[in-house]
Amino acid sequence: MRVDWAIPCRYVEVQQGGGATIIGAGVDAILLPEVPSPVQILFAVRFVGAPDELDGDTLHQLAVRIYNPQGERVGEQTGQLTARLLQFVPGYLAEIVIPSAVVIEAREFGTYGVEFAIDRDERRVPIHVLQAQPANDS
Repeated sequence: MRVDWAIPCRYVEVQQGGGATIIGAGVDAILLPEVPSPVQILFAVRFVGAPDELDGDTLHQLAVRIYNPQGERVGEQTGQLTARLLQFVPGYLAEIVIPSAVVIEAREFGTYGVEFAIDRDERRVPIHVLQAQPANDS
């Protein structure tokens, strides 16, 4: 299995039979008035592999890792996945889209990394935590 893509978004809904509805795709800049502050981001994550890897019996190792602006790992959650596909196109990779909510404990402004991993494949997505400019009340 491998991570095909991971898209930060405002909303994701997985469709029966494959695919997903994604709203606000590509939201990778978060404006905060101050730090520290928790930031929750939704992701649509697509994993692909051979159909026999999604047979309902094969166990896959999952991880979501958070990296601070210096590139140091500051968080990790791990788990396991087994999934059975009811439908796939013969001769093509099988896919599964999983919605994922991630919380970054933003302790400073800068670019954080959110890394999704399955088995031995990884994909890192940059998330920019920026200081919001105060509103000009003139």
